[in-house]
Amino acid sequence: MTRLTRKYEFVDQATADAAIALLPQDEEGNPTGEHLVTILGFILLAPATYDDEGHELTPPVYSDKYAVDVYWGSEALESWEPYIVWPLPMGVHTYGSSSSRNEYEATYCGLFPESEYCNPPLPPEPEELELP
Repeated sequence: MTRLTRKYEFVDQATADAAIALLPQDEEGNPTGEHLVTILGFILLAPATYDDEGHELTPPVYSDKYAVDVYWGSEALESWEPYIVWPLPMGVHTYGSSSSRNEYEATYCGLFPESEYCNPPLPPEPEELELP
């Protein structure tokens, strides 16, 4: 069985928490389904910069979306579909399953066949290389 890695963005943590609460769980709130949720939160887009003395010159810049990755043991829940995003494989986080990564990459390239990721440049021919 191929497990699915899917990436989601929510407007805020409360909306993400509400979606996570709908996942199968026991009376104590522990997951009971074959899924793994990784909360990434507001992803850092640009780090802060500092001068030589450690004073902040520019503050960090974070995404305005709350990111959550899910490693689904079976099909992803349809209720999560409105929140799905497709960052360049695999974004800032990945799970260890090679079959899940391969499935994500294949789906990504199916959705975005013209992307540079899916069409990497060919290496130069040996005669085109400038050797010392």
